[in-house]
Amino acid sequence: MSVSSLRFIFVVSGAMLIGAPIASAGIVATLSAGTGASLSTIQIDFSNGNGYLLEYRWDGAASGFSALETLDSLLPEFTLDYDETVFGPLVTGLGVMADYEYGNGDQWPKVENYWHYWVKDSGDWSFAPVGAASRTLFDGSFDAWVFGSPQRPQPVPAPAGTLLALGAAICQRSRRREN
Repeated sequence: MSVSSLRFIFVVSGAMLIGAPIASAGIVATLSAGTGASLSTIQIDFSNGNGYLLEYRWDGAASGFSALETLDSLLPEFTLDYDETVFGPLVTGLGVMADYEYGNGDQWPKVENYWHYWVKDSGDWSFAPVGAASRTLFDGSFDAWVFGSPQRPQPVPAPAGTLLALGAAICQRSRRREN
């Protein structure tokens, strides 16, 4: 085995070991659906630490809630449950792949068993000032749903993914120098 191959295995293995605890709670998949010129990203964070990015494309007008409805109709891996209220739809259940959580806030304030809605129009995440049905999406907008916690959505990309990318870049650079 060449020195560059051993270096690659060492760097990737080290990155995996360093990132292992972080990788168990991070963005585990990115799904895409819809067609159109506009793109919004919707992040779904579950209480077990798994997060998913849903890339939604559309033309015309869209709201945070209509995006969820469209994703529900287009992606078999995505599930949306909600209740109609006098204030508009209340998202009670979201599921992506094997992860699903349901809550309507009936245990609050003892337990935060509901979905928290976040937006990031520029800069950092903030609690959504309006409900998802009143949120107008725009090209490049970011929305997030976090279950059972008032914590901000987790950072993207997940730190473990960044370590692996860094390791691969270092190895690529080393191979170029040897040639």
